[in-house]
Amino acid sequence: MGTRMIIIGTQRIIFKIIHCVPIIILLWGCQVACADTAGPENKGKELYLSYGCALCHGWNGQGDGINSQKFNPPPTNFHNPKAYLHGLDRDNIRRSIQYGIKEDNSIMPAFEDIPPEEIDEIINYLQSLQKQK
Repeated sequence: MGTRMIIIGTQRIIFKIIHCVPIIILLWGCQVACADTAGPENKGKELYLSYGCALCHGWNGQGDGINSQKFNPPPTNFHNPKAYLHGLDRDNIRRSIQYGIKEDNSIMPAFEDIPPEEIDEIINYLQSLQKQK
């Protein structure tokens, strides 16, 4: 009876390990995927991603999100200052985020519920992309 208990106990441990490994790998993968958003200087990117901006503007703000092909004109490539059709200063970017853009066939939605301090962080992130080459 003692040997049987050891075998059953061992089987349970193996069963738990087999089921925990995928979860550990998944969590590790999430940590790796979010590694480039760590730190206070990247709070804007975290917010950019959490509010779904990447769906249209792309993971790195290049206007190549999964929904980008549906739009004409395409979403702004934040790396290209000439692509900011409605201005690239803080006030114009804030206005575009808060109220959206409903002209020139653009359908940028309004994000009126984003707190002002979070919009500031997103703007910091977008303006940092202009400096990257």
